Amino acid sequence: MKQLVVAVLAALSMVSCQKILENEAEKNYELNEKEIQSYISANNLTMEKSATGLYYKFTATNPTGLKPNVGDQVSIHYTLFKLNGVGAKIDSTERLKDKPFTYVYGVNSLIPGMDEALSLMRTGDRALLLMNHFLAFGAQSDDILPAYSALGADVELVKVRNENQQIEDYIKEKKLTVTELTSTGLRFIQTTTTTDAKIAQGDVVRVKYTGKLLNDKQFDSGEIQVRLGSGGVITGFEEGISKLRYNEKATLIFPSSLGYGVQGSGNVIMPYSPLLFEIEVLK
Repeated sequence: MKQLVVAVLAALSMVSCQKILENEAEKNYELNEKEIQSYISANNLTMEKSATGLYYKFTATNPTGLKPNVGDQVSIHYTLFKLNGVGAKIDSTERLKDKPFTYVYGVNSLIPGMDEALSLMRTGDRALLLMNHFLAFGAQSDDILPAYSALGADVELVKVRNENQQIEDYIKEKKLTVTELTSTGLRFIQTTTTTDAKIAQGDVVRVKYTGKLLNDKQFDSGEIQVRLGSGGVITGFEEGISKLRYNEKATLIFPSSLGYGVQGSGNVIMPYSPLLFEIEVLK
């Protein structure tokens, strides 16, 4: 009976704490709204308000720009600032050095208000955002930004690249010559040739390989035994092997649909990551 009473009291305590947190969040939401309205009035702004409470104003538009889709690589410039003007700027990209922040849209998250704004934007668009704490950092706090703070942001969508564009840009930058572009999207780049026997379905081959992302970061290397046609390795890797003879080398570049897809692999290969493999088929 005593254990039951303790459990009930603990549950009631949790409910009470949750209620206090909810009340605190709601009270600060109202304070956020007053602060936002004061900022709008002081700066003589006209802004739109979304259903979530995001205030936004486009300061530059590009109707022909690209909208980001889930899985695209997106580059943005931004400045985050407090609305009270005391040490207002809290974070920003290096705009003058042209060093935008780059991430995978729809996979990595920023803060809710910025995520929502970018869903409305095209490349070349720039917007001023005013966000209540639900759309910013909520109850999180640090030495710069107190909990439940309203937040402003200046955001510019600089570039959107799908996987195919990332691959083509890499090939151009590295001055690579593609031997074959397959219907699946594999770029097959043969680097050495032999007159040895061609690999056939069912053959078991040893493959020496190095795997990289398109920022040239190596994520794996070694030697692996592959039975061609067994599906024991990712599709792009096996497809590339099938085009070689023994003792030949090639570079394979392929989209995530032939690699680790929308799931990625571990903490290194993010979802929607195109991959590069340097391979050699050993006899």
